[in-house]
Amino acid sequence: MKDLRQLFGTDGIRGVANIDLTPEFAVKVGRAGARYLADKSKKSSIIIGRDPRPSGDFISSALISGILSSGIDVLDAGIITTPAVALITRLLGADGGIVISASHNPINDNGIKFFAKGGHKLTDLQEKSIEDFILNSTAESNGKKLSPSGSGPGRYKKLGNANEIYINYLSSNFKLDLSGLKIALDCANGAASILAPAALEKFGAKVISFNNDTGGELINKNCGSTHPDVITGLILESRADIGFTYDGDGDRVIAADNQGRILDGDIIIGFCAIDMLKKGLLKNNSVVTTVMANIGFDKVLNSKGIKIYKTNVGDRYVLEKMIEVDSILGGEQSGHIIFRNLSPTGDGIISTLEFLNVVINNNYDLEKIHDLIPKYPQVLKNVNVKDKSKILSNENLKSIIKSFEDSLGNSGRILVRPSGTEPLIRVMVEAETVEKAEEIVSSISDEINNIDRAI
Repeated sequence: MKDLRQLFGTDGIRGVANIDLTPEFAVKVGRAGARYLADKSKKSSIIIGRDPRPSGDFISSALISGILSSGIDVLDAGIITTPAVALITRLLGADGGIVISASHNPINDNGIKFFAKGGHKLTDLQEKSIEDFILNSTAESNGKKLSPSGSGPGRYKKLGNANEIYINYLSSNFKLDLSGLKIALDCANGAASILAPAALEKFGAKVISFNNDTGGELINKNCGSTHPDVITGLILESRADIGFTYDGDGDRVIAADNQGRILDGDIIIGFCAIDMLKKGLLKNNSVVTTVMANIGFDKVLNSKGIKIYKTNVGDRYVLEKMIEVDSILGGEQSGHIIFRNLSPTGDGIISTLEFLNVVINNNYDLEKIHDLIPKYPQVLKNVNVKDKSKILSNENLKSIIKSFEDSLGNSGRILVRPSGTEPLIRVMVEAETVEKAEEIVSSISDEINNIDRAI
């Protein structure tokens, strides 16, 4: 089905702050979100949180104004991870949650993402309903204007104990002793900068925290889960036993062992899935991943009798499929990992604790985890373009891709797809050698650039 949304991408609304995301626009989004999320039968409330980037101040203020003016209460959790907002939305029985964050994007960008009652991300159709309200610039709902006066407007309250609510939830769900374990963290100067160290220290770990500035001006700058080489260096420098690196809003995590070898989402999911299978805890013996999962991941899990379901890129698509097939483990190579029995969305901190839980309870040698999922060399290149859809529909490009796919056969694969949040086409190739993968990526990227120049 064609995606008819104009404002929403794969992870909410994204854009450049004060250009795409203006205060006026944020007020409209707040009103639209309130209209959609509110329970008309009672006084409703929405949880708000954000990452520390500077533009979050004015965007959250405007967004909150739109919500309050619609008669909906706001509980403001302040700077906090995206998954913590989702979880607190569920725990407090709020009617929805909204996060102001652009995740791993650079500081100039920001975004707005929604969670429904129960903490789940909205479906495409639900986002389309909110979008229609924004674009129509109307405040009608069931024939009644959402412009209350007198005692009707919503009330604002700071949720000062939001971090405490989240950590208490972790404490009640994990019986974990991390004493004696030295853990290095790269917090991306983002929303996990306070929460991640606090959570791990709660379980007794010795935490060495890097890139944990909460001023917002350094968010994602040469750090975090999109720069895994940083945690590699920090582990070797600090002589930590293991390290974890998060993105700006804390819903992704990538690990690295004590030799600095990267343990990405594929490895973390595979490692946990195999352990859960052995213990009879992997519901329906299944996991859900995206089209980005490595061939090596597929082969290892299939050999264990684990069924793999694939979705488009985006953790909400993963969650939708998990619910559909009743699976409790899923995620992305990029580090969005969902343990559905614990969280309604991808959560970097919960994924960290689940991973460590398997390690500690099995007395597992950290150095051996990397080789559990032998991965095919994968090369990924992002190509800046003017018109993603026009390029991807080009028949010559399709023919070139088909030719390379035929040459690879079962010994590799090619994935060429548009970014859901940026003007990019992502070219990914897996092959038996990195040289072969690089050669194919280069050829396809060159053709994309040629087509782009001709547009």
